Amino acid sequence: MIKHVPVLLNEVLQSIPQNAHFLVDGTLGHGGHTQAILEKFPQVSVLWIDRDPSIFQATQEKLQTYADRFQAIQWSYADMDTLQTKKPDYILLDIWVNMQHYKDTSRGFSIKWDAQLDMRFDPSQWISAQQRIARASASDLETCFIDYADFTPPKAKELANAILRARNKSPIVTTRDLVSVLYTCGLWWPASSIIFQSIRIEINQELEQLKIFIQKLPELLNPGGRCAIITFHSIEDRIVKNAFKALSETKERNLYSKKAIQPNYQEVQKNKASRSAKFRIIEKI
Repeated sequence: MIKHVPVLLNEVLQSIPQNAHFLVDGTLGHGGHTQAILEKFPQVSVLWIDRDPSIFQATQEKLQTYADRFQAIQWSYADMDTLQTKKPDYILLDIWVNMQHYKDTSRGFSIKWDAQLDMRFDPSQWISAQQRIARASASDLETCFIDYADFTPPKAKELANAILRARNKSPIVTTRDLVSVLYTCGLWWPASSIIFQSIRIEINQELEQLKIFIQKLPELLNPGGRCAIITFHSIEDRIVKNAFKALSETKERNLYSKKAIQPNYQEVQKNKASRSAKFRIIEKI
């Protein structure tokens, strides 16, 4: 397991209610946030959720010291309402692709390595990137590149048609196959990595998972409880921002902070990956 630096750790710890007893970490990852929470709040028990079986297993082993204070379930945070036995005082979502995915040279998340195009967080669910590219229509690919990568419609159409022409000649099964097609359209790094990101978002239904969770959120928390979400993508942040604003207008919930909390200069200098993080919190009255 690679060394993991949890983003906005101090801000997360400060936002947890002092009388909290039950927390849910819906995106466990390497467990950096949860480990710090368990250390600071000895009265707290935590439900851990994560979709990736390999990372999930490794983190469980890493945090066995706290085995009497956590329950771990490999699942999606979108189905949190079916997993928890009681309402939590705090929910944390750190919606970011784990760096382990990019370092794993076998799963096709990164354009740096030649690997099978998979990109699934949970290899047992849905279809792989390879299967999606093989089956998608030109209009499906165009929509993906416009909605998730912010490409213009003409460029998205050019890319989609290039992929269809290429797959008609030979199946696109590896990262190198896809990168080669993108290069013919004038996409070098990082533009190609943005296309990879858009396909990954669609394959894992990342935005849909977030929207489902937010729809269920009003019924999830204890009174006085808080939901805290860290995003790294502008589309995800916009979803959270608009949803939290709408919830706060019901007079039953308060925004913990009017604006998104972002890493300070010192944190960004130590951890470049944190620079795009935005942290939003809402509290149930």
